Amino acid sequence: MQYLKATASIAVLAFACGSAAPAFAQAEAQEVEAVIVTAQKREQNLQDVPIVVNVVSGQQLQDAGVRDVKDLQVLTPGLSVTSSSGGAQTSIRIRGVGTIGDNPGLESSVGTVIDGVYRSRSGVAFGDLGELERIEVLKGPQGTVFGKNTSAGVINVITKAPEFEFHAEGELTAGNHDQRGLAASVTGPLGETVAARLFVAKRDRDGYYTVRNGAGPSTQGDNDDQDVFTVRGQVSWLPTDALTFRLMADYTKRDEHCCLDVTTSVGATGAIIDALAADAGLGRPADPFSRIAYANRESTQEIKDKGLSLQADWEINDDLTLTSITAWRDWSNVQGNDIDFSSADLWSRPFDGQTYSKFEVFSQETRLAGTAGPLDWMVGAYYSDEQLDSKNFTPYGVSYETYFGLLLSSGANPNTVSLLTGLPAGTNYVPGQGPLDTFDHSNKGWALFTNNTWR
Repeated sequence: MQYLKATASIAVLAFACGSAAPAFAQAEAQEVEAVIVTAQKREQNLQDVPIVVNVVSGQQLQDAGVRDVKDLQVLTPGLSVTSSSGGAQTSIRIRGVGTIGDNPGLESSVGTVIDGVYRSRSGVAFGDLGELERIEVLKGPQGTVFGKNTSAGVINVITKAPEFEFHAEGELTAGNHDQRGLAASVTGPLGETVAARLFVAKRDRDGYYTVRNGAGPSTQGDNDDQDVFTVRGQVSWLPTDALTFRLMADYTKRDEHCCLDVTTSVGATGAIIDALAADAGLGRPADPFSRIAYANRESTQEIKDKGLSLQADWEINDDLTLTSITAWRDWSNVQGNDIDFSSADLWSRPFDGQTYSKFEVFSQETRLAGTAGPLDWMVGAYYSDEQLDSKNFTPYGVSYETYFGLLLSSGANPNTVSLLTGLPAGTNYVPGQGPLDTFDHSNKGWALFTNNTWR
């Protein structure tokens, strides 16, 4: 309402001033501040950048309550961020183009860069982003500046740097589903040439799905809850007017129960599942508005993300700058979930540490940027060493063999599997045993790149 009142006041003033209004408008247009971005890895006026860039300022992000990349959708046209099984399984699309799938080996075609450091997967970028200077969403291929896996675009996140004036602030938030948030930050000088910034946040929320567990073993009463803790520290050192070092370290831990489904329709096997469950099984008749899910196993995720980076900038002269960014990141996701999405004990991934994905990445980027008359030029080199370790364990439940037997016999004989194999009942699909997929991946990459603009 304050915005509407301010707009109305300006309109009345313009009408009252009559012919003076164009003069005011012209003077005001001359005072519009330039929007400075680093979309091409150098500071430029947004109007001089020859690509499509949506820039969201830190104040706009704060006013809209943006905490992570997923919240950015409300401020950026054409951006879509979806999660299938939790924050670790996230897909980012720009203008409908992006990589979709839960396979940890898939790299996103929309790159995410936070403070100059490329994040190898979209899910790795999730977490409380903290105090933000701005976010730049670059649309279209960005390979000549940001390298591989940016064929659809880039989300470039710039956090606030340490300041040489003391400043501290805190934030308390509350919402429905017992949502609570606490964040605090402090920045200031540690000497004449050294400044630091510290940000800490703790946010949690109860789930908004009621869960029917059947005979268990899960006792989880709701789903889609979250508990996130983030800490980020930065130190800037300016030994000379031309040389700057910025050391950054961060840690995020995210615990959540996600994701279960409400039954929207019941198929031909619904009666069999209901018969094997201690309660309604799937919940019939289907009611997509009930907010009730069925699962006898927990759907739990524990995500840990930590990293360290050092950026050095040397202004050799007014037209030449050398930049180096050295970074190490470590990310892990341990999860468990009910695969059959019912309260019958059929198939699951137990939350016991046997289903996980882990990334460890080291990267080094060095670039030289300058200006020669009408030419803005940049050359650089990039190296990365990525290690991926992934396991997926899906054991059978106590009712899996019975379910399979009833399925083969159209519900007539639960021992059909034993009749076909000749093995005793209960030994064909032993509860607690099942497929175990192991995936190890090592990737080393080198690149030389250049980006030049003739003005």
